[in-house]
Amino acid sequence: MTRSTGILLACVLVTAPAVTRAQPSVTTPTLVEPSDLARRVELVGQEVLVDDRVAFYVTRGGNDDDELQLKRTPVTFLVPRRLRPAQTRMVSAVIRGRLERQSKQLVCRVEAIELKPPDLQRLEGALAQLRPGDYRTRRAWARWAEHRATAFHDEPLARRARALEAEALKIEGEMKRVTVDAPEQWLRMAHEARDRKVAEPEPSALAHRALRARLASADGLAALRMVASEVDAFFPGAGRDRESAKVSLKRWEAQYADDPASAYREASDAIRKAMDRRLWADVRARIFEAEPVADLPTAIALADRSAEQLPERFDLPAKLVEQGIVAARRDLGTLRQDEVRRLADVYRDRLRRPEEARQVLRDWLDRKRSKLSDSDAEGRVALAPLYEEMAGDRVTAVELLRKAWEIDPNSRETAEAFRLRGYRREKDKWVEAAAQAPSAPVEPVRATAASASLIGLTADELKRRLIAEPTSRSYVASRGRLIEQRVYLDTGSVRYVNLLRTPGESQPRVIADYTLPRNARKEVPHQVP
Repeated sequence: MTRSTGILLACVLVTAPAVTRAQPSVTTPTLVEPSDLARRVELVGQEVLVDDRVAFYVTRGGNDDDELQLKRTPVTFLVPRRLRPAQTRMVSAVIRGRLERQSKQLVCRVEAIELKPPDLQRLEGALAQLRPGDYRTRRAWARWAEHRATAFHDEPLARRARALEAEALKIEGEMKRVTVDAPEQWLRMAHEARDRKVAEPEPSALAHRALRARLASADGLAALRMVASEVDAFFPGAGRDRESAKVSLKRWEAQYADDPASAYREASDAIRKAMDRRLWADVRARIFEAEPVADLPTAIALADRSAEQLPERFDLPAKLVEQGIVAARRDLGTLRQDEVRRLADVYRDRLRRPEEARQVLRDWLDRKRSKLSDSDAEGRVALAPLYEEMAGDRVTAVELLRKAWEIDPNSRETAEAFRLRGYRREKDKWVEAAAQAPSAPVEPVRATAASASLIGLTADELKRRLIAEPTSRSYVASRGRLIEQRVYLDTGSVRYVNLLRTPGESQPRVIADYTLPRNARKEVPHQVP
């Protein structure tokens, strides 16, 4: 006899005293499903035990045996007069007898008959006798009740069976807290309960307890991905349920952290769905945070994916970008110009930290400047417009040009760079045109709303801002970059706007914008109508 058969046999024999019983048999009878009794020919001549609801009972006179008919078998049960129950109106019975063949018909000669109350009453009576921690026998009774409910279409009994199996599952889960790998056992039990359609919320509550423990102990990306697959398998809709992500779990935070299963059991259906989503999101967030971030583009790609998958985690994209920024700042000196611009854009646009955007550009430029050799005039000329464009630092740009002129006083590129910035050559020095005006000291024209700084605008944006066409244009090309100077004449002033086009950019951008009084303008070199 198997263990499960033994438990079922115990279920059959327990809970009610025998109404009529013969001398106990020495051998153990074979427990047989009523519907199988007529099909199992190998049982003929053997002692069997059958548990079923009673269809009818007929008493016979004289020496004839009474006849009892069960609901789920055509086999007739012959009850000797000495075993006749005092009450022949019965609901169900457990019968022990010997199966015989009479002519072409199978009969069972009853050796003991035990009347049983209605199934639901019988079930509750059996449960009342169990120890609080006896989950195995509870589960056996739950499956007995489920089987009977299916056979007789008994919905109240079916509901009680599902609730009882959930109760047994809860007790087993509590008792296995101290096992070697409790989370694994909890998860296995939860899956088995789900497969058996045990009443919710118990299977899911036990799964939450298991998966939260798995997540807490997960070490490394592979372990986290394994937990993610387990969450997806048990809660397949959680990742798509974005509405539940909006539900507040503040009221449940402490209880859920202390015991996910108990919190889950007590919560409403809407809160349980939100807990499912939270579990899914927590695992995904840990995976994003554990992904290796070698550079800023990788971090930005991760941040974009996290924003798409986890819209409720507002801080996660910024956290992932920060990881990329750390990597980028560590290797700042090796970044290309487009890479450092992107880093500054991230600070400014994603993190809303414009001061740090300016600082990272300044740091990058200063590192480039520190690597220039004492004889590198071309490098200084190339770096000057970047200081103006990226850092808005005209002073340092002019310093670089002056140093370049000291290194090579015959450089046409350096001379053009000075002229584009409104400087004139005076002997071996370059001075601002305004400084040569014959009149009293000249004050720069004050900017108005219409003439506010244009630094950073594209050519199209510049045109929309100023509306007027430039009076003249001049160009200087150097090391793959093209500088265009646009001059705007007004009644009392001249406005100089320099634009820089670098490889890979679709439009030039304004890198310098300054205004001088008109009487200070002696010449505008290389004018192009």
